[in-house]
Amino acid sequence: TRQSVAQGESTTFTITPNAGHHIADVTIDRVSQGPISSYTFTSVRANHVIQAKFEPDKEASVIVLQIGKATFTVNGSPKTLDSSPIIKNGRTLVPIRAIIEALGGSVAWDATARKASVTLGGMTIELWIGKNAANVNGVSTPIDAANAKVVPEIISGRTMLPLRFVSESFG
Repeated sequence: TRQSVAQGESTTFTITPNAGHHIADVTIDRVSQGPISSYTFTSVRANHVIQAKFEPDKEASVIVLQIGKATFTVNGSPKTLDSSPIIKNGRTLVPIRAIIEALGGSVAWDATARKASVTLGGMTIELWIGKNAANVNGVSTPIDAANAKVVPEIISGRTMLPLRFVSESFG
């Protein structure tokens, strides 16, 4: 829709998605502004175009894991891990493959680099055995800023990753 603004005046536009959707991106005169919810044009002297792209909200999944148990549930559906979750250095480590695959993602293992690549919903997290930093969509990120001892490990032949870091990185 068109909206008129008197020359030299300012106006603010508020972008509101419908229920069940969120703002993915807003462009002003074909330049991305990111997922902003309002934009103010100041001292208007020419025509401008504001466009908003919306996406459906992700449906939340509920995952229930127990320390020492190889069974877990995703939205109430039972699944099995190849090794049970453990607590080490005050953090929960899990064999992530079954969990990520149950959510529709994938996990790749590079034995030479000793690196796990976890992909879900267009995001990728790369974690290296023994390293306390990971790459989240290519950006180096500390796994646990409060505890540098929290690192991916191989325990009993299984790659175990820090659950909190992985889950929070995926939102």
